[in-house]
Amino acid sequence: MVRIIIHIVVITIGVFFLGGCKPQPEAPQLLADAQRFMENNPDSAMLLIDSLFYPEKSLRHEDYMRYLVLHVQARYKTNRPVADDTLVFRARDHYSDRLDKEPRMAALAWFYSGCVYRERGDYEKAMLHYKKAETYATGTADTALQGLIQYNLGDLFAVQDLFSKAQENYKAAARFYGEHPEKEAYSLSAVGRMFLLDKNPDSAFFYFQKGLEAAKPTNDKVLQSLLAQNTGVAYQQIGQYAEAERYFRQSYRYNRDKEDQARSYLNLAKLFAQTEQLDSAAFYAGKLKNSVESSDDNYLKASAYKFLADWEKARGRDNEAFAYQNKRIHSLNRIMDDRKDQSVYEIEQKYNYGQKQNFYNQRFIRFQQWLMGLMGVLLVVVVSLLFLFWRMLKERAAKLRMQENVNTLRATTIDLLSVEEESRLKEKVLKETLQWKLDVLKNTMHLRYMMSEREQKTYQPLFDSLDKILFDQNTKTPGMDIRQTVEHLNPSLRLFIRQQYPTLSETEYNVCLLSYASLSVQEVAFVLNQSEHTVYKARTRLNKKIGSDFYSVLRRALSL
Repeated sequence: MVRIIIHIVVITIGVFFLGGCKPQPEAPQLLADAQRFMENNPDSAMLLIDSLFYPEKSLRHEDYMRYLVLHVQARYKTNRPVADDTLVFRARDHYSDRLDKEPRMAALAWFYSGCVYRERGDYEKAMLHYKKAETYATGTADTALQGLIQYNLGDLFAVQDLFSKAQENYKAAARFYGEHPEKEAYSLSAVGRMFLLDKNPDSAFFYFQKGLEAAKPTNDKVLQSLLAQNTGVAYQQIGQYAEAERYFRQSYRYNRDKEDQARSYLNLAKLFAQTEQLDSAAFYAGKLKNSVESSDDNYLKASAYKFLADWEKARGRDNEAFAYQNKRIHSLNRIMDDRKDQSVYEIEQKYNYGQKQNFYNQRFIRFQQWLMGLMGVLLVVVVSLLFLFWRMLKERAAKLRMQENVNTLRATTIDLLSVEEESRLKEKVLKETLQWKLDVLKNTMHLRYMMSEREQKTYQPLFDSLDKILFDQNTKTPGMDIRQTVEHLNPSLRLFIRQQYPTLSETEYNVCLLSYASLSVQEVAFVLNQSEHTVYKARTRLNKKIGSDFYSVLRRALSL
């Protein structure tokens, strides 16, 4: 017996160390999937990265270092800010010590550390990190990574107006991207942009043309359209309007997507307005008016509405100009809202991670307490059994009398179990009856909510008869009856809420109970004869007083 108990203790401790230390067992597979999606589908990779809520506990140290790099990489590729992702510096130092084994990860860690410094405005450290990444990348066969580093070195020189140096890096990027025509085309276009900024238009347009040629094998009409459009804008900036028009029309031919059509109409309308070809400008302004509304690009809409507002104002049509100006303001507000939503999403993600981590830590502490308590109980049981065994040896002579007592106790136990089983059966029937009543009440209220006022008046006599059968006549409203049914079905719920949250108002308490009974916001509003706005406000206050998602908080608390 003692040996069996000791085995149970050992097994319990083993389960504690094997199962209690990994809050997210699927984390390694999620990380591997994120790395697999990173190049071709960074948005999916970002979603997988975001699903890792406790990576430092769920991953081995080596995988956690890889996670720190992939986290910044996914954010960078999905155009999210990385200035605060300084944990990647730990991965940078880790992989620097393992350069011989993982040169590619070392290059990535140094490159994305440079991206963090660059976004923070520390260009000197960003340049140092990019150069280190360049050195480490030469030890790999990954030409795409080498091209990425060279392209970003060019960006770093360009932002400091060092156009000649930027040209060299963009050219190097184009060479490394030889097997990636799309990226090669962007690199060649960047070279042309640097020549244009360096007052060398002939070389600029030579590289613009090379970029267009590089894009042709891809059959990517969107890319070719974009490059042709950029070339047209460059010609427009230096006053070569005929060439600008030619490339704008070429851009339009490459891509007939509605959104890109609106962009082409805008470019052509601006060009003709600038060259005072008013008939042509009016023609494309009309096409722009008809196409811009179908676009989902708020930046394009804001630019188009600004042009149309200026155009209508110049024609003396102030009302139309004012209308387009209002649309432009609306588009700008949408842009701000999108940025705000992204910021809110980031904050929410951090909050959710904190909540999950706190929950895991609390669960871990409770598990430790439970284990210590169990070990204490087992120790008491072992001591008690040893004592009983000693007593049994000492009192061998009283064995028959003890046996009789045991038989008496056994008979009494059977009787008690019989009574207890009957009581349990009654309790089960009562609970099933209450659950049935709650379901009927909810379905009845749902039926009333879904009916129009005219239908409710038509069937009101039927509902009155049904009310007499279903609802407790001592309650003032059907909502109170539903509330009382929920309280009877969950007797510990009312006591828990009143003790733990005594500051809840009557409305908040009613909304809490009805929401706990799985009624929707609309149904709660209907039952309580309140507006949906009032119910939403009450739920918001409940989330603040009880905790985020108060329904889950109550469920979890009552299940403990």
